[in-house]
Amino acid sequence: MALLAVACVFLISSGPQPPSCHVLFGVAANPLSAEHNWTSALRNFEAEVDRDVDVAHFYKRGQDKLFPTPDEANRANAGPGSLKLFYNWRPDNLTWREVADGAADHYLHQLAGQLSRTLHTPFFLSLSAEMESKVDPTPSSGQTAADFRDYFRHVVTLLRTTPGVSVITVMNYTGATKFALEPWFTDLYPGNDVVDWIAQDPYAFNLDQTPDLASLINRPNGTWPGFYNWAATHYPDKPQMLAEWGVAISSANPAPSAAFFVRATQQLGDYPKLRALIYWNHSGVKDDGQVLGVGTTALGSSPEVLAAFNRFINKYTSASPEHCRLPID
Repeated sequence: MALLAVACVFLISSGPQPPSCHVLFGVAANPLSAEHNWTSALRNFEAEVDRDVDVAHFYKRGQDKLFPTPDEANRANAGPGSLKLFYNWRPDNLTWREVADGAADHYLHQLAGQLSRTLHTPFFLSLSAEMESKVDPTPSSGQTAADFRDYFRHVVTLLRTTPGVSVITVMNYTGATKFALEPWFTDLYPGNDVVDWIAQDPYAFNLDQTPDLASLINRPNGTWPGFYNWAATHYPDKPQMLAEWGVAISSANPAPSAAFFVRATQQLGDYPKLRALIYWNHSGVKDDGQVLGVGTTALGSSPEVLAAFNRFINKYTSASPEHCRLPID
């Protein structure tokens, strides 16, 4: 990924980008009803926004199933400009230390073979995204920040030594201020040699507190400058993404959500290191029927919000000149 890193430095170091500059647009398209799976939900989402997405985010867990699925591989292998896959993998019943010490190697070698055989394009990969909430600083826990760092390095190194596996790694933080203030926070980082992108997962569930993109990606507190500013300062050569992000939408009062995207249209160019936006499209109801207190982020729940979102996305992700495109192949 050295070429990726060099190319991204050129793209993100020259100040605010003009509106025509390309930002990758993606989605974690959660099934919104029992009739849909992740594949059909992705197609439905693309129909709603009236365009194909650049990146589709999928979540893989455990050591019993390999990926990509045939549907995922077929879409990614379709040719130039085709969908980029983004996987988040986390192990089951193993600590980070156990994985770092080789406990999942049999599965990981099988996975590497599957990726090499079936996926002919680069893909994004995060490991145990939003890891901060799982940190146990007890030295023997197997879940310290240093254990995570070693786990990440081990998995990435194993995959990269397999011919034919073209992985773009994403260090995917929660981005919450409370974790950034922990004394172990900086120990999580696995190293520039194994990290290609840096991501956070921010949400605007309270639009009084988070009315716009600027307040979403930077939430300063004391010495903490906010995630975007922190990552830009400490890792200036790394492109950033919102690996998950969403805006709460009320069908009874959609105006604040629509206003969020109107403001985002004006603000995104001020954050040149932000090169990918992967929207979390969710109904607000879990598979077991539990209603989430944060509400829905599903764009199709409000025509007004959907229209504002589409104007925002299309300003930054369509009809881009080649010199502005983000090279990830």
